[in-house]
Amino acid sequence: MKNISMISRNNLMVFSFILATACNNKNSTDLKTENKSTMEAIKLEHTTLINSFEVPAGKLEESIKYWEACRDFLKVQQGYVSTKLHQSLKDDARFQLVNVAIWETPQAFLDASEKMSKELGVPPVEGLKPNPSLYTMIRE
Repeated sequence: MKNISMISRNNLMVFSFILATACNNKNSTDLKTENKSTMEAIKLEHTTLINSFEVPAGKLEESIKYWEACRDFLKVQQGYVSTKLHQSLKDDARFQLVNVAIWETPQAFLDASEKMSKELGVPPVEGLKPNPSLYTMIRE
């Protein structure tokens, strides 16, 4: 997996997590085989983006419209699977909006985000603070 770095003018940092396999008295050959299988399985899994937004007072609707513009741009990019925006039921929640998106790979998300930062043409909402991270499922 390539290093993940700053991806847009909004200083969005993206972090990905890699699953580690625990040792349970197996010899090193067994562990190498198991680790390889685990990593191959992870490559087949989609990547989940969870982006929690701190929304400035009075800017909720403007923030939702900005999210919609970003969604419309990203949903036609290679590797996009789906996205859903959630709103807190508490008016005073730190994160009023949470976006959960599915991408085929971390790199697909990074490439699309970089392209969006250059081509979207819609200015970000003043004071809107995104907190994005990429995740992979490790338990069901």
